Amino acid sequence: MLIKKRNEPLSLIGLQSLIDRLGNNHQYYFKVEEELRRRKAGYSGELNFDKHIKEFRPSYPFALIHDVCLFHNGVYFQMDSVLIMPDRIIIFEIKNLGGKLTVKTNPTQFIQEINGERKILQSPITELERKKIFLDRWLKERGINIPIKGMIALAFTNELFIEEDTGTEIAFTREIPIRLYNIEIEKELFNFGKVNTLARNIAESHQEYNPFPLTKTMNIDKKDIITGVICPGCSYKGMIWFQKKWQCPECKYNAADCHFSLLNDWFHLMDNQITNRQFRYFSRVEHQPIAKRLLKRSGLVMKGSRSTAFYTR
Repeated sequence: MLIKKRNEPLSLIGLQSLIDRLGNNHQYYFKVEEELRRRKAGYSGELNFDKHIKEFRPSYPFALIHDVCLFHNGVYFQMDSVLIMPDRIIIFEIKNLGGKLTVKTNPTQFIQEINGERKILQSPITELERKKIFLDRWLKERGINIPIKGMIALAFTNELFIEEDTGTEIAFTREIPIRLYNIEIEKELFNFGKVNTLARNIAESHQEYNPFPLTKTMNIDKKDIITGVICPGCSYKGMIWFQKKWQCPECKYNAADCHFSLLNDWFHLMDNQITNRQFRYFSRVEHQPIAKRLLKRSGLVMKGSRSTAFYTR
């Protein structure tokens, strides 16, 4: 039973806003571009896992929770997917890695080789062990004692060499349903009611990390963010409000709601509230009454009055 589905990560959405409004000559442009590429690949791998795990439909009670972040003793720990079974919990660490992978122990290393170039990656096994410890503590704090296992899920088929037994199962996502079916339930610790209750408790305790505004999170000067309504047709920055529509001087695309995405970019990048003056600056609308009408029709919540008014989501 799926208790919590996976949503597009806020960090991925925010990075897309940032790359759209950061000049390609900016000192952080290529860093942001690489981080965006990495997060897109990670999310793609997670969706690949989700597609394959749907094949797992056992006869015993189970619950699946995707993308959950819990808080324990001052520490946040995020888990890509969690499977609750009658006798155990399995945490999945999902990786979308290209090239040839070599796994070593003592110390644990993941070595990636692409086109002859070798790179030592942060070990997902170490990260998984950390999450197992924190989830175990989180559960015991609530009087729940159940074995916790971990599995590394490789989203796409790689050339894989495991030199020594790591003690952690590593599998391609397409293999995982069969591996799960081959697990024998040793002792039923949780019946259907307990599985369901625990899964919903975990899902309700989820605390999504909010990275906004990214200019603050990534220490980027707000003055470096390119202003203007971006044309959905040709990506031109600086659509003009004319005759109750946004008009693109480049491709002639026009629509009345193009400033909605501009407002999303503002909240992702600049601040968690916006004033009429700030909207005029960011949208390049000169007239205060027009800006006021556009803000009122944007589904935002107005707080304050007159000179102190501002808008939030």
